Amino acid sequence: MKKEHDHLITVLSASLEALRTTLPSNTEAVLHDLTQPEKSVISIVNGHISGRKVGDALLSGPDDDAGFLGLLDTSQPVQTRVFSGYTTTTIAGTKLNSASTIYYSQSGSPLVAFCINVDIEAVVRLKRELDYLLPTPVETESSDSIPRDIQDKSLDEVLAQYRPTGSESKTNFRKRVVSEIHAMGFFKIKGSVNHVARALGVTRYTIYNYLDKINDE
Repeated sequence: MKKEHDHLITVLSASLEALRTTLPSNTEAVLHDLTQPEKSVISIVNGHISGRKVGDALLSGPDDDAGFLGLLDTSQPVQTRVFSGYTTTTIAGTKLNSASTIYYSQSGSPLVAFCINVDIEAVVRLKRELDYLLPTPVETESSDSIPRDIQDKSLDEVLAQYRPTGSESKTNFRKRVVSEIHAMGFFKIKGSVNHVARALGVTRYTIYNYLDKINDE
C-alpha cells in the first residue's frame, strides 16, 4: 500500500504544480494525504480561498464537503471515486463550488484526495459591478406579468408606508423594505430598482446586492 500511496503523491503533486501558474485566483486546488488526516494538506494552490495551508488537518476544510463521503463508504472497493457539482462553505461563510477525486488502494483504503474549490462569490461580485457600471437594461415585462394586486398601486405609496423601528439600523431597514417589496412583486415593474434606490438613498448597486442575497436564501 505504501508504494501505491507514494506513487499517487508523486504524480498528483506534479499535476498540482502545473496548475499553480495557471489557476485563476478564485480557484483552489488541494492535495490531501488521507493516511495522516491530522495534517493531510500536503500541497495547496490559492489557499487564501479556504484559509488553509500545508500541514493543516483534513477537518479544517470547508463544511459539508460531500467529497469526503468517499472516506465513509468503502463497501465497494474501487480505484477512484469522483464527487462533483456540490457546494461547500468556508469558516468565513464563503460558498464554494467543489469537486473531489478520492484515490484508493487495491484493498479499498482511501489514500489521497485531489480537490478543487471555486469561489463563486468573485463572479457574483463582478456581475454586480458590471450591472452598476452599465446602463439600466430595457425591461420588457408587460402588465400581464405584474401581479394584479399591485398594478393599481403607486410604488411611492407603498414606500411611504415604511418606517424604521426603534431598534432597527438603517441598513436593516433598507434590507427589510427591499425584501418585502420584492415579495410583493414590485421589482417586475420597469425602473423599480432605480426608483427604490433613490427612495432609500442608496445606489442601484446596493439594491442589486440586497436582491442577490434574497435570491440566495
